[in-house]
Amino acid sequence: MKQDIRDLFRDDEVSDHKLPKHHRQEFYEKLKAARPQRKSGLKMNYILKIAAIAVLFLALAFTVFKMANKTVANEIVNESSLEHQIESIEKEYLASIDKEWGKFVAVANDEKLVKRYKDKLDDLDADYQEISKQFKADNNNILVIEALVDNLKTRLQLLKDIQQHINLLNQKTEQYETINI
Repeated sequence: MKQDIRDLFRDDEVSDHKLPKHHRQEFYEKLKAARPQRKSGLKMNYILKIAAIAVLFLALAFTVFKMANKTVANEIVNESSLEHQIESIEKEYLASIDKEWGKFVAVANDEKLVKRYKDKLDDLDADYQEISKQFKADNNNILVIEALVDNLKTRLQLLKDIQQHINLLNQKTEQYETINI
């Protein structure tokens, strides 16, 4: 039953055969009926694309918003952690300063000396309050933080130095008193 198509077209019977007049028109109508309507398909395709873009945009916006909230929360935690660390350092230094001041006042016999050092400490405290205002305005500035700590160190060292000087003077006085006897 196998036949070569070329043999069919070589036959005279086929070549004499004529197509009906409306064959071409019927063929186009069948072709149109067989192919899908593009306009409604295109509209639906555009709607799906727009919906997909909207979903992607919302997902991206949600992700960015969530990441921004995490970043802000981390910054708040870091800032509050830094503030707590500065406060604890400040408390330790102020406690040491008060302790050293008490020792100094107990050892010092000269009221003028006590007043002079009280004035120096008050000046340093005024500077510290000014630096503290700067820290509250910009608590991420490392220079301001260092200035706060340096001020506290200076006050403490000032008290230790004067106390050591008074102790040396007292030792010399005691030595002179024991030699004179």
